[in-house]
Amino acid sequence: MNPLTDLRTDGVDSAVTVHDPRDGSLVGSVPAATSGQVGQALADARAAQPGWAATDPAERGRLLRGAAARLARSARELAALNSRETGRPQAEALAGVGAGIATLEQYAEPGPLHRGVSLRGAALASDYTLRQPRGVAALLTPWNDPVAVAAGLLGAALVTGNTVLHKPSGRCPHVGLLLGEALAPAFPPGVLATLTGGPEVGRQLAAAAVDVVAHVGSSATGSSIAQAALSTGAHVIRENGGNDPLLADEGVDPAWAAGQAATGAFSNSGQICTPVGRIYVHQAGAGAFCDALAEQARRWNREGRLGPLVDRRMRVAVHTQVSRARDLGAVAAEGGTVPDGPGAYYPATVLLDCTEQMEIMTEETFGPVAP
Repeated sequence: MNPLTDLRTDGVDSAVTVHDPRDGSLVGSVPAATSGQVGQALADARAAQPGWAATDPAERGRLLRGAAARLARSARELAALNSRETGRPQAEALAGVGAGIATLEQYAEPGPLHRGVSLRGAALASDYTLRQPRGVAALLTPWNDPVAVAAGLLGAALVTGNTVLHKPSGRCPHVGLLLGEALAPAFPPGVLATLTGGPEVGRQLAAAAVDVVAHVGSSATGSSIAQAALSTGAHVIRENGGNDPLLADEGVDPAWAAGQAATGAFSNSGQICTPVGRIYVHQAGAGAFCDALAEQARRWNREGRLGPLVDRRMRVAVHTQVSRARDLGAVAAEGGTVPDGPGAYYPATVLLDCTEQMEIMTEETFGPVAP
């Protein structure tokens, strides 16, 4: 069985269905991997790992460079699928694929260097470190920049001699499958497999007998993965959500600072890993800054610079945070309402008079909101 392409459900009606967040049209359905398929993929990866680890590091680097070339040939198709599944504008989606290609090429360069390190000492002293792969890596990657982020984890794991089970987000399964189809043939059988599905497949991988679990996504999911790893002993790598503050101090040009804040809060409709999640402004310049930021948001909305949120479920979560803040006294200087029409659009929103008692100031929002 090839876990990459043979993802039938063995009689179980289980699939991930995706709609285009721009207009609600059906993108398609992808079967979710069954427990048996997850187990078989893990067995294949475990069997292939010793041979892959024994492969000369320079050869691993060469194969990774070949994978980058294969990815380049699928760039436009991947970007188009990304736009359809997540709503990301085509140019930004294509730039994300380009970043993934560059990342794989970058990781290919250190391949020959993964040998060992020795320290100089006295004639009878010996101090030598040999770097070795951990084994089988389960990589759980997000939807907001699905190719670039996946390439970073895949490249690092593969070039150091680990075999990989990759589970892309259930919000962009078609992108994940196409990415796997582009990359897997560059490596020996069993070295890279893609397993699609929703959270249940991710939970199976996190609890499986793997050696590494790497996750980019929400803090709640990351915490669950860390708990599961306590039982398996897997090494955990997490890049989870946060709520980054922007500070505008006294004497800073308020118009310039507002432009920086708008870029950080509204880019990719706020769906980035390091957004401007909350803003603190020195009282001396607060009035001018807030006026300028509201004007920035109006410009983003007027010029149609925002794509949709990834789906309506995300829009509900974002608008719920905004509504709760307003119930507690926050004032919407711009945006803050759900627009009419199809898709999952949400306007660039500026909330003033926010306090630390508001969820929007303490929790990640992942939408185009500047509180």
